Amino acid sequence: MPIHTRIIKADQDSPDPDAIHSGAEVILSGGTVIFPTETVYGLGANGLDQKACLKIFTAKNRPPDNPLILHISSLEMLDGIAVIRDNGLRRKLARFWPGPFTVLLTKTDAVPDAVSAGQPTVAVRMPDNRLALDLISASGVPVAAPSANLSTKPSITDSQHAIQEMSGRVDLIYDSGKTSFGLESTILDVTTSPPRLLRAGSTTVESLREVFGEIEISEAARGTVESDVAITPGMKYRHYAPEKPFFLMESVDEFRRLENLDTHGLGILAMGADEVCSSDQCLRLGSLNDLRQIGHNLFSAFRQLDQSDFTMAVIHPFPEYGYGLAIMNRIRKATGHRVVSVEDILEISGDLKKL
Repeated sequence: MPIHTRIIKADQDSPDPDAIHSGAEVILSGGTVIFPTETVYGLGANGLDQKACLKIFTAKNRPPDNPLILHISSLEMLDGIAVIRDNGLRRKLARFWPGPFTVLLTKTDAVPDAVSAGQPTVAVRMPDNRLALDLISASGVPVAAPSANLSTKPSITDSQHAIQEMSGRVDLIYDSGKTSFGLESTILDVTTSPPRLLRAGSTTVESLREVFGEIEISEAARGTVESDVAITPGMKYRHYAPEKPFFLMESVDEFRRLENLDTHGLGILAMGADEVCSSDQCLRLGSLNDLRQIGHNLFSAFRQLDQSDFTMAVIHPFPEYGYGLAIMNRIRKATGHRVVSVEDILEISGDLKKL
């Protein structure tokens, strides 16, 4: 049976206390709330309530072995959910929190299996968003929350997309406009030595190395492979994908070759940076001088593809440093690791037109 979804308008930077109280009531009664963070919208429930967390999986059609992130509003909240033996680690976390940074820690018995997917670890972060922090504080419990989209679809960065996609599946949605970053948090496993990057995100590896020292970058973080076991979100399953076929061009040069053709006539939406997109037919994501802007526009571009009359889309590769590492992680996952040349894409386009 569909759920009656309540929609509340709320300012992300200065939310009304009544709006926060309404969300906290839902959390504490075992319900589900979609709320903005600085990265993407999250689908939240009481992170200490197994039954409430299971509702997240139902609402998203999410596989049960894909763990959740616990969102906290203070460092003190860590003590009930994770084992922290090193005060030096607390100081390091404080350098990045609140912010788009998730850390993998050894969990306590208070963390339900639904959150950890049966793993001995738990992923935790403190979002840099006033509405999110106030909601967690008012609830008085960590809030478990993956991205607020149906499983495999692009993450949601605009409340209007959340309302369109998730109404009838959750109890409450905050209508709060667009998020500021647009790509999910970075995930760092600090249970290993050296720490291991599990998901590239909105906090750069370069900034983490300044505090944590050496960091191993897993292939899963680059998005070049899928993990057999998901110890954190984004490691095992196809993510972020538009419904229509989507491909990564082999190189910028190949992208430019394709763009010189009539891509609109071929039913192909080309996406890329301002400096690479020379055609009016190309959907421009922003400047290469501001990769954060490109990341911010990425998921909305995926959704724009699905709402368009194009039959497929292509995108060129981006530099894999700084924010570009996260961008390429999302692109590889969204395209299903399908890398093509101009000849490949023309053949695919012709085959689609025969269907």
